[in-house]
Amino acid sequence: MENYYADVVGNKLQENNIGFIYSHNCGYNHINDVATKEITKDNGNKTIRIGAAYEKFEDSFFDIDGWMTKTIELGYKKIVLAGHSLGSNKVINYFYSKESNHISGVILLSPPDMVANGKESGRSAVYEKQLKEAQKNVSEGNPKKLLSDKLWNWYNLSSETFLNMFVDRCPADNLPIMRNPEEFPELASINVPILSIMGEHDDIAVRTLQDDMDLIEKRATGTKSFTKKFIAGANHGYENRENELAEVILNWVKSFNQ
Repeated sequence: MENYYADVVGNKLQENNIGFIYSHNCGYNHINDVATKEITKDNGNKTIRIGAAYEKFEDSFFDIDGWMTKTIELGYKKIVLAGHSLGSNKVINYFYSKESNHISGVILLSPPDMVANGKESGRSAVYEKQLKEAQKNVSEGNPKKLLSDKLWNWYNLSSETFLNMFVDRCPADNLPIMRNPEEFPELASINVPILSIMGEHDDIAVRTLQDDMDLIEKRATGTKSFTKKFIAGANHGYENRENELAEVILNWVKSFNQ
């Protein structure tokens, strides 16, 4: 998998008698065809084209809810819901959207301000071009049309997805560090312990990583326990720092489950 740290974290937790389920969602892969329940004439399944290029942020609720349902069916009573990068925003959205007595903790791993990173903290002329192009395509009835420029020089996006995740007050804008309103209501809805982790060399900072983390803690008004950790030498994907990350997560889970 592209996130090797998940393998290391999973093994470390299971060695300590803590279950681990690594789940994907409809935003997995850049462009991905997913089978639906609808049957074709030759008895196959029709597909829908999703993946990161076409995903709708709010649809991640159903992906997470399905995994939560399965986890509960397997007999787990206490669940720590974790997300990495955009997955952090999806976890926040899920917690805000549905009450669950089974969630006992939340891990926000490299939590980003998606809009600020799309704008590259206001320095990107490409962003303004993409915004106008996306708005034009959607208004002309072409929401699935891919933008002519890639976000961050590698991220292919449909016009609809760009507007869904990279403009002010869009569905994915639940960590608005750059706008910095008085309240982050989705984040503030989390009333269980939160562990927030960033790598020392992460590239998602709006101001500085420390300032961003402090603001996230300040706006997480619903939790009684906010733990923030920085992994020395780690980048956004925690490459070559997987063991250090696993130890931080293990120690935190142990600390509030005693």
